[in-house]
Amino acid sequence: MRITREAALPAGVEDAFAVVESQDYQEAKVEPLPGSTATVTRTGDAVVVQTTRVLPTAGMPGPVVSMVGDTLRIDEQQTWHPPTADGSRHADIDLTVAGVPLRMRGTIDLSPAGAGSRLAFAGDLTCSIPLMGKKVEQAAQPAVVDSIDAEVRLLTERLA
Repeated sequence: MRITREAALPAGVEDAFAVVESQDYQEAKVEPLPGSTATVTRTGDAVVVQTTRVLPTAGMPGPVVSMVGDTLRIDEQQTWHPPTADGSRHADIDLTVAGVPLRMRGTIDLSPAGAGSRLAFAGDLTCSIPLMGKKVEQAAQPAVVDSIDAEVRLLTERLA
């Protein structure tokens, strides 16, 4: 299942990326979730952000709850590459769910747009459970979109 999101940001790429690569911002993304963690690692101009979110499964589809129990652990890695000639930033994203064959791979692009910048996300959410994979993808899609939108809101607040 293809997921795309776009957002205009009120600051240029350099300022927006300074927030994205900050340990404080990454910890704030996962803070409300007990047991969740965030780590930022820099190597030259490249940045790797690893987060683990621990979510309650209450309200999730029965098959998901039966596979993982009372909580769901989502591991995400964003690998941000050095800036391009125009200052744009590009990241590869890989998201996995412990105990469920559900994965999302995609990209995040942060590029100049007028006086600010534009953040664009595109990813493919896949579940390899025979006969049920599409249903699990459909059930997970709103949570993925909500998570992306929440990150954009937090980023926008920090840039204001």
